[in-house]
Amino acid sequence: MKKSVFYYLFAVICTVCLFTACSDDDDDNKILTVDNIVGTYPGDLDVTLAGTEVAKDVAASIVVTRVDDSKVKVSLSNFTIPGVLPVPMTIDATCDVVPSTNELKLNGQTTIDMSALGMGELAVVITGDADGKELDLDIAVATMKVVVDFEGRKQ
Repeated sequence: MKKSVFYYLFAVICTVCLFTACSDDDDDNKILTVDNIVGTYPGDLDVTLAGTEVAKDVAASIVVTRVDDSKVKVSLSNFTIPGVLPVPMTIDATCDVVPSTNELKLNGQTTIDMSALGMGELAVVITGDADGKELDLDIAVATMKVVVDFEGRKQ
């Protein structure tokens, strides 16, 4: 009788130990929402003009704020490139947020006022992804053939 109780108890303990999940397994199945990517992302950006790199590893910070369950606002304030873009500018764009595997895709458009440089308003297209820890964005001004590649980590 004592042997069978011992074996039964041993079987229960082994079963519980085998089916206990590790805490890092839970992160793989986490469903990301807009709220997961809201925050400030300090990082670096690289700028190309007509395919030629004009600036590399420029320190910048992008702020992502919630608009609603499927949209965020992406803001890059006081953006300058020494020797290329002397006038500070701000880019604010509302982006659609679409779930993807382990990340959220961001897509948006806005305009920037470049009248101080005699160019008027220019269309800007923003694409990228965020996973709640990192933000990777491309900010493109097609008429000027400018692409700004930003990579940052959430504070």
